[in-house]
Amino acid sequence: MKLLLKSVKILIYSVLLVTTSALTVFAHDRLDNGQYKYHWNHNLPGQYAHLAVRKNVTDLTPAEKTAFVKAIKTLKTVIPPGSKVSIYDQFVAIHIGATRLIHNHKGHSDGSIQELAHENAAFFPWHREYIRRFEQALQAVDPTVTLPYWDWTDAKALDVIFNDDFLGSNGQGVTIQIPNQGNFTGGAVPGAFSAANGWVMNPALNIDPDTQISLGTSLVRFLRLPPASDYPVPKKDVERALRLNNYSLFRPALEGFISVDEQGKVTPGGFIHNYIHGLVGGVKIDASAKPIKFKGLGTMSNIPSSPYDPVFWLHHANADRLWAEWQANGHQGSDFYPANGQPYGHNLKDLMWPWDGGMSTPKATALGDLLSLLPNFDSSDLVRPIDVLNHRELGYTYKTSEKKLWHKF
Repeated sequence: MKLLLKSVKILIYSVLLVTTSALTVFAHDRLDNGQYKYHWNHNLPGQYAHLAVRKNVTDLTPAEKTAFVKAIKTLKTVIPPGSKVSIYDQFVAIHIGATRLIHNHKGHSDGSIQELAHENAAFFPWHREYIRRFEQALQAVDPTVTLPYWDWTDAKALDVIFNDDFLGSNGQGVTIQIPNQGNFTGGAVPGAFSAANGWVMNPALNIDPDTQISLGTSLVRFLRLPPASDYPVPKKDVERALRLNNYSLFRPALEGFISVDEQGKVTPGGFIHNYIHGLVGGVKIDASAKPIKFKGLGTMSNIPSSPYDPVFWLHHANADRLWAEWQANGHQGSDFYPANGQPYGHNLKDLMWPWDGGMSTPKATALGDLLSLLPNFDSSDLVRPIDVLNHRELGYTYKTSEKKLWHKF
């Protein structure tokens, strides 16, 4: 059984994520009296005289934690004029839409559903644009707020994040017995991010991608449920990924579909970024099935709707930080991103939905019309991977590597 669990740790998230197979910018206008102004302000020359600085979550002051949580909860309660859902829920809908795109433009209109946000080259640029727009939405509530990042190699971070004074604890109410491992608890999250305190997830957005059945209205965590129980992520694993010179290896290594050892041997599996989704959400294994079946238990391990767990934003800020570090270490610019040969939406100059002028459409879910839950997209809101290669041009940097990233670009 121990050997089986070890092999499962290697395979778990490649299986989960493979099977999960233009918002106008939220700018710095203040959000007052429930009104929210949407407009496009991407990459205007000289726009960012002062860069927003993203800090390690372990360095946040109590006041910064409070401001971050307040801004997030404000986005969850404000429903823009003409929308059925809150600003926060719109962001969740966008993430779901990016996992189920149908290209409806000439040359790419075969009707098949394609994944844009994961599993291919645009994983980094798409999420960079996505979380920056979320950060700007937070700043419309409170201009002082920036996205903290979760350094997965920092042992202290787990206790800081999953605490009642910040993003809440592990879930409660459900006990799972794992053979030869013991009993483990998870379930609906109590406290500030409980349904009772207003963190109610839209059941039409919180759906199982395999069964298309709603997963309910509560944020669910099974923190450190075996086999995704080891923490922190070893620094050597991240450093080894950062040493890879080829984007076609670096991206899947940091996203977590492969591991590349010192001799260049590639091992498929579920590592680093992918593993953290399971560390928070939990995964159940049916070892009696052939092949072995994996089932995500919590919100973070249900990839399409994983942004419903606010830790998602810290998680992806760190993935973006590490991409920025890799870029600063001799890989900046378009020479280190694939110009062609990728599925549409992933090449250097492909437009990325939802910032593509209507060239692609996400498939509706079985529980409702996904399109009706998305924001209105401006036809002039166009973003390609090439447009987001320099994070500083998007108006932010990272505190721990500020000097390095400032001078390299």
